[in-house]
Amino acid sequence: MILDKQRGREIWDWVYDVLDFTPYGGVDFVPFHIPFVHSIYDISQMLPEHMEKMDDLILSAFLNCTDQGERLYALDWQHSSFLFDPRADVEMEDIYVEDERYTGGGYYAYFPPFYPDGDYYFFLDEKLRFGYLSHPWRREVWIFGKALVEEFERIDRQLGWLKRSGADWRANG
Repeated sequence: MILDKQRGREIWDWVYDVLDFTPYGGVDFVPFHIPFVHSIYDISQMLPEHMEKMDDLILSAFLNCTDQGERLYALDWQHSSFLFDPRADVEMEDIYVEDERYTGGGYYAYFPPFYPDGDYYFFLDEKLRFGYLSHPWRREVWIFGKALVEEFERIDRQLGWLKRSGADWRANG
């Protein structure tokens, strides 16, 4: 379901304030200053076989970090924000939203993918304990929260991701 404007604003305020998200810095600018346990991955070497596994592996990592009934936020920067159940047996799909303020009477709200294909996409658990943040120009994924960091350490090679060391991160940002 699409988040209402108030809740969407609250979540984005948290992203800007707590994660110190700065989207306008360009490719050489570090977009986050995360005050939690986190890892940064270079995703630039992903091959087609990695892309084929990506959705299932990432969704599995989320499932391993959540209990029955816990939901996640899916945020597409400057676009729609969603709340979804990662256990629901439905495809995460685009939704047509009726709104007379738009030509044609509405618009499509596009559910963000895990691969950053041109915008910032974020996935956060509803309690804001962990998250998956993607940066399209730096071709990076930032994972925070101990449980999710550990899950990604288990699957990063299957995704073709390279974990950046602190030195790599500073040299590239």
